[in-house]
Amino acid sequence: MTDLPHAQKWLSSNKDNPAIQFLIEWITQTLQRPLDSVENIEIVPNNPDTPTSVDFVVSFTDGATETQTVEVQD
Repeated sequence: MTDLPHAQKWLSSNKDNPAIQFLIEWITQTLQRPLDSVENIEIVPNNPDTPTSVDFVVSFTDGATETQTVEVQD
């Protein structure tokens, strides 16, 4: 039995967080990818001090990468 990648463990352990629920829905419903195909997730703010948007960059085990930009609300 192999260990799950860190990204999959992180998604699973934070599944009650609304932001993670959004991310999981985007991966599984919009992209129609299984969560076990997620290899890495980067969260990249457009400005580290006062971000107005955040990019979720998701890398998959097949080498594909997808990005979802989310606007930050005050």
